[in-house]
Amino acid sequence: MIYCTNCGAPCPDDAHFCGKCGKPLHAAAGTSEGQRQRARAELPDERSEKTLWEGRPSDLGDQIRTGLLMNNVRYKITSQRLIVTTGLVGKKTEEIELVRVKDISLEKTVMDRMMGVGTILVHSSDPTAPEVRLEDVKEAEKVKDLLRAAVREEKERYGTRYREDL
Repeated sequence: MIYCTNCGAPCPDDAHFCGKCGKPLHAAAGTSEGQRQRARAELPDERSEKTLWEGRPSDLGDQIRTGLLMNNVRYKITSQRLIVTTGLVGKKTEEIELVRVKDISLEKTVMDRMMGVGTILVHSSDPTAPEVRLEDVKEAEKVKDLLRAAVREEKERYGTRYREDL
């Protein structure tokens, strides 16, 4: 199997043109197997994990702790997982696969609204972390919507359908 140098689509060894983009494959026909494997390795994998958002708590107390290099909480949303890392010296990481997320909600106290932050609650079917709180997140509505879209996309990729637990 050879790969198109233009679009990366796989093509039969005897093909002269790419079936996807139509570009000639004559240059690829003379390449060695090692060159073909390198070209394949450079292609982006549609299943590879991408970071969608990273953040940390950011209310006034957290900003002071960050200034003192003592803010030890980090949040990360990827295309496949929600990752919460805590700890200053010893680290603890909690990961939730997005396909396990059941519900997402947002809380904002009066003080949160004044500071422009909010708390995102993630309810999941994960046995070790059935509820995860992303506290004091800046632009919490946008982050919640981004997380919701990532969850829907990941569930669609896995073919997971919504149903109530019985």
